[in-house]
Amino acid sequence: MDVAISSRLRAFESWMRKHGVVCSDVLRLDASEAGGVNVRALAALREGDVVATIPRRACVTPRTSGAAAAIKDAQLGGTLALAVAVMYERAWGAESPWYDYLRLIPDCEPVLLVWSEDEVARLLAGTELDKADSEARQGIPS
Repeated sequence: MDVAISSRLRAFESWMRKHGVVCSDVLRLDASEAGGVNVRALAALREGDVVATIPRRACVTPRTSGAAAAIKDAQLGGTLALAVAVMYERAWGAESPWYDYLRLIPDCEPVLLVWSEDEVARLLAGTELDKADSEARQGIPS
């Protein structure tokens, strides 16, 4: 495993504990061959299994970001508001409460809005991201 990604993974795991994120023992984080991070299930999962509990305060959102007031004042919503929140927090570097999380996010990745509705339904069903995606897609013509 690449030393840099290994260090970032350890920092992220520490960040998760500090922020009350609890992951099932069935999950393992490891480096991908492409230099990113994979989350792997070590055993079969059934529908309804809880694999992680993530407090809202641990989620970077337009409302929790340090840019919340500016986002609200600009009347930004959906994906644009989230993009601004993430950019703002990334710009703060180690000063951001989400620094160790944000260091694991790729610089470029296909965004949720380009996923098919089937992918969203299959991969995000019942999550906060599923709700946010539904709200964001309401304003976008198909």
